[in-house]
Amino acid sequence: MDKKILIVDHNKMLGKLLAKKIQSTLNYEVDIVFSYTEAKELSSNKYFLVFAELYLPDAPNGEVVEFLLEKKLPVIVLTANNDKEVRDDFLKKDIMGYIFKESSTCIDDIINSISKLDQYSGTKIILALSKLPERNEIKKILTQRHFNVLAAAHGEEAMSYLNDNNDIRLIIADVNMPVISGSELLDEVRARFSEDELGVILLGDKNDTLEADLFKNGANEYLIKPIKRDSFNSRLDRCLTYMDNMKFLNTYNNLDPISGVKNYEALMDDIEAYFNEVMIKEEDFALAFLNIDDLKSLNERYGFDAGNEIIKICANEIVNEVKGRDIVGRFSPEKFCILLKNISHEKAVKILSRIRVNIKKVGILINLDEVFFTASIGVVFGKNKDKFDHLAEKASKALAQAKTNGKDRVEVCS
Repeated sequence: MDKKILIVDHNKMLGKLLAKKIQSTLNYEVDIVFSYTEAKELSSNKYFLVFAELYLPDAPNGEVVEFLLEKKLPVIVLTANNDKEVRDDFLKKDIMGYIFKESSTCIDDIINSISKLDQYSGTKIILALSKLPERNEIKKILTQRHFNVLAAAHGEEAMSYLNDNNDIRLIIADVNMPVISGSELLDEVRARFSEDELGVILLGDKNDTLEADLFKNGANEYLIKPIKRDSFNSRLDRCLTYMDNMKFLNTYNNLDPISGVKNYEALMDDIEAYFNEVMIKEEDFALAFLNIDDLKSLNERYGFDAGNEIIKICANEIVNEVKGRDIVGRFSPEKFCILLKNISHEKAVKILSRIRVNIKKVGILINLDEVFFTASIGVVFGKNKDKFDHLAEKASKALAQAKTNGKDRVEVCS
């Protein structure tokens, strides 16, 4: 779908202001019309989202909203009328939201609604509800928001979807389902995934004890049926935002603050997980230690700010050459650990050699002088039966040999 926004509002000044804000903030193309008649002329176009004024001079009773919905366009209502009865009436329709124009947060609400729709477009969600009308109702809301919905009639079908898809972001399920209940589904999910890796929103009747137990067991949200569209969307957004924030914090906590690659604890966790994985499959890999030559002397001569910049440069050159599936981390103040997965000896040496050469070519500017530095690398090759400690000892010996043989070289453990 085209990333294009339509604004329908009789207030020309507000319409132009909104268009300018959307274009400058989100870089979306925006069409503006000021009447029902003009809106009908553009209704054949495809729009990512439409913001429509509820009351127009030539459509005083919300006719433009009804018309746009008939055209299957995603609509958020804009209105200066904050009448609760009118709001509730329109929220029963298939609109995506309702924004009060006189609110101090109006513009922010509009920008956020576009951003969230764009951010989560295509996100895979498992929807597990045994009652077909309920399932269809919520699926309609999710599909309108461009989620990729996998609908299931019970918990066992939901688990089947989860096992077949490694990119599920969220499960929405009824607590009361046949075969596997929502509570049992939650237990199985939490045995494998954290709350920020895979969200679980459960639906059920009002039951304070059950709700408390579900939250204790790792539910992200509990919604009381029957579901109201605006409340559902708000809780859904809150859940996804929480998951993103937690993922960001967890990622940040796993990074070395100077180099930007994984810190020692996160590095070792990844290595342990990989060694457990490789135990059950035949796969050659390379384990290497990279040491910055004379880093202590560089720190003493130019200061620790310069030394930290050198560390960052080395980390960047390593990351630029390895693949996303490989493991890179800071093993010690002067040493990086590089684990290249499923790779031949020849290819591993080529990658490590490129890293060494690239580091040698990059200089840092200190007092108008360009200072260059080098790195030495020791590498050992492993198989599925090898232990990390044994390989790390061999890689360390190869690194020491590289230092002894003149530095700025890749030494392979014999």
